[in-house]
Amino acid sequence: MKYRFYGDELQIVRYELTVTHHIEGGDSVQTYQAANDDEKEAYLELYPEAGVSEIDNSGYEWLDGMKFTQEQLRAGELERAVELGEVEYKKYLMESDANYQMLELDMRLALLESGVKIDELYSVS
Repeated sequence: MKYRFYGDELQIVRYELTVTHHIEGGDSVQTYQAANDDEKEAYLELYPEAGVSEIDNSGYEWLDGMKFTQEQLRAGELERAVELGEVEYKKYLMESDANYQMLELDMRLALLESGVKIDELYSVS
């Protein structure tokens, strides 16, 4: 997976463009990253001779556009998201939300007071 940040927004890199500048004394190779087709086309207008490589980000598209603060990045939040995958990471975010935790406790307390076991709720079809 290749990505970059625009502020605190993660952008999946979809294309890499390689440009060789021929200068006296040797060549200089520059690589540019494009997150979408419009960016790629803008680079190609500037550097029509650029080589374009498409980056395979299969399975990571869901991360595109997500926001991560610097504190979250230092704490390894991006790595956690990649490791867990989309479904488990979204579940983790929901379950770590204080409002979710309070609502779940309220529900469990209401069930306990009414004599309903939580396992019975899941077994009803």
